[in-house]
Amino acid sequence: EALERLGEASVPILSRHISDPDPEVRKFVIDILGTIGDVVVVPLLVNALEDPDHNVCAAAAETLGKIADPRGVAPLVEVLKRNDLWLSFTVLEALGKIGKPVAFELIAPLAGENLLKKAVYDCLGAIGGEEAVSLLMAGLKEKAKNVREASAVALIRIRERLPRDIARETVDLKLMALKGSPFVDSFIGSVESSDRVVKEAAVTILGLIGDERATGTLLDGCRDGRLRKYCLLAFESMGEAGIAALADAFPTTDDDGRCFIAYICGEFRYSGSSALLRMGIHGESPELRKVSAGVAGRIGLVDLIDDLVALLDDSDNDVQKSAVEALCRLAQIDREPVRRVAVELIGSANFSKRGFSAVLFAALNDAGKLSQLVKDEEPVVRMSAVEALAKLKSPEAVSHLVITLADEDVDVRIATAGALGEIGGDKVIKPLLLALEDENSWVACAALKSLGRLRNQGSLPSIVMIIEKSDGLRLISALQALAEIGGESVLDTMKAHLDNPDEEVVKVAIEILSVFGNGWIDQYAEKLLHHPHWDVRRSFVRAMSGLAGQNTLVRLRSVMEAETDDLVKDAMAELLERLR
Repeated sequence: EALERLGEASVPILSRHISDPDPEVRKFVIDILGTIGDVVVVPLLVNALEDPDHNVCAAAAETLGKIADPRGVAPLVEVLKRNDLWLSFTVLEALGKIGKPVAFELIAPLAGENLLKKAVYDCLGAIGGEEAVSLLMAGLKEKAKNVREASAVALIRIRERLPRDIARETVDLKLMALKGSPFVDSFIGSVESSDRVVKEAAVTILGLIGDERATGTLLDGCRDGRLRKYCLLAFESMGEAGIAALADAFPTTDDDGRCFIAYICGEFRYSGSSALLRMGIHGESPELRKVSAGVAGRIGLVDLIDDLVALLDDSDNDVQKSAVEALCRLAQIDREPVRRVAVELIGSANFSKRGFSAVLFAALNDAGKLSQLVKDEEPVVRMSAVEALAKLKSPEAVSHLVITLADEDVDVRIATAGALGEIGGDKVIKPLLLALEDENSWVACAALKSLGRLRNQGSLPSIVMIIEKSDGLRLISALQALAEIGGESVLDTMKAHLDNPDEEVVKVAIEILSVFGNGWIDQYAEKLLHHPHWDVRRSFVRAMSGLAGQNTLVRLRSVMEAETDDLVKDAMAELLERLR
């Protein structure tokens, strides 16, 4: 253990003992060199392959595999010619680890020995090419389970290395030819292997074969999150026949299985899934209803509109949401039936359904109907209508939104100010400037955020006025809006607010100034590093970490000694470490 820890420093002395008279010492030295892994000993290990002691020779082969230097390939191949069963096993493993090509005709004959078959297949999986496919195909039918599985893994590894057209011709078509054969029944069990690599290879092979008998096994594989992508790829390889077989299994499987079947139908846009999705939409499991509704919308199954409408009364909110989203998708395919649903919902006594109608009218691009809903008696519905109008991004929506800027509900006014910012254009500036005078600070802040987003220079005088007369949230939002829009006064305004009594304002000013470079750092460093509020000191240190240079080291060290807050100290220590 001591020699291993010394690493390369111990290699010269170890190398002198690789020829020790005691074979146990020679083997022990070689094992230590294998752990160290220095390529300088490769010639010594090659010589050790000729050692008269069998164990020393095997240790040398194993160590060459660990070091994985290409110079070991040719000498290891020579060892194979000795026809030593146990030594050949070790050499094959070593060649696989080195990973460099070896002539197939030198490896293939060893597969005739039952005890070496797995080692041969493992080796070919690492170094083999197109010429190894036939041998590995035969290996899939071996009696020994571990040999079959090694062959499967090797076959898929080679397939992944081959160009796509060659992989299809040499591997895929041969596997497809096994469809309907007894082989499939015996191979399905490989998916139950405890070895994940074997499971993934088995799933891939079953998908390429495309035999419907594997659908149940692949469906169960979908329950394993790490195996799911391989199962989905397998179903993709199987094509519509595999999906159709899954659909046939839908009525008899459990709810989790039904969810996966519905999901798979959606992934592959299986047009024949109306019946099973209808069954899922009316199923007992909320998750199944939600997934089935979403898939119906994704595939574009207009014939399920009535079934989706029934879900708007569902007791589960996620199911309702999935149904509404599905109806929105279907509106892009067939507008009229969805319009009829939306018109019916707008007159509903249930305010939730009127809210759903707003989402549908947005999908239908109907600003006129949404203008009715912004006057609804329920604030939740008005909010939905405002959000829907924002999605339209239509200039004609502005006239409808101006009304809701005076809404009695604060949340509706906040949503409206945000919606106007999303729509943009010259028409929204005047309403947003009016919203700056709202008695509620959150509404004014939402309007400031929208003005900043739109970067309208004409709004600067109003924003500057707020900065001069406001504090708290309004002041912070106004500073951020000013920074977004830009202008000559930005830097001076931010510097002036480094003296603000509100630490949150100071932090925002620091954050904004950081965007403009480090020209202000030295001027304000003394003041901010000794600021009475710990979070301001930490914010300034963080700003320095991205902007300051080596000249801050001395200052930081002196301030750090007097710092009392652990979080600020940690930030300073991190910056000092980075500057070093």
